[in-house]
Amino acid sequence: MSGGGDRDETGGGAGGDGNGHGGGDRDTSRNEYLLGAVGALVILLVLAFLGYQAVVVRDGVPRLEVTAAVAERVGEGWVVPVEVVNEGGQTVEQVHVTGVLSRDGEEVQQATATFAYLAPSSEQSGALLFSEDPTDGTLEIRPAAYTLP
Repeated sequence: MSGGGDRDETGGGAGGDGNGHGGGDRDTSRNEYLLGAVGALVILLVLAFLGYQAVVVRDGVPRLEVTAAVAERVGEGWVVPVEVVNEGGQTVEQVHVTGVLSRDGEEVQQATATFAYLAPSSEQSGALLFSEDPTDGTLEIRPAAYTLP
């Protein structure tokens, strides 16, 4: 073989065992076992997490909570920003949020907003629109209805 240098017929380099292995065969095997163990541990952790999510977290009913921010005057009306949080373990769709403005015990105006989709442990933001001033009276905001996918 011309220009082979230190290379022998079996493909091993200088210092090899003649079977294509370098001198560090033992270290490579230990490193491979270590890497294999780390990979197996990662796979087991992922499977445990998915099992936990499937059994513990996803069981249960949706738990919806609505919070409102400060009402703002916009043009001729009022905007009340709202945030809906699903703290339960089940996805919901078509979440209807209702805001009822009352003064002296009588309903003055009602506004609704619909949120298309709310996964477990997620939140969506929107707004309720009023023509009357929602800061002048009692404003009750709550989830009114939803559907299950």
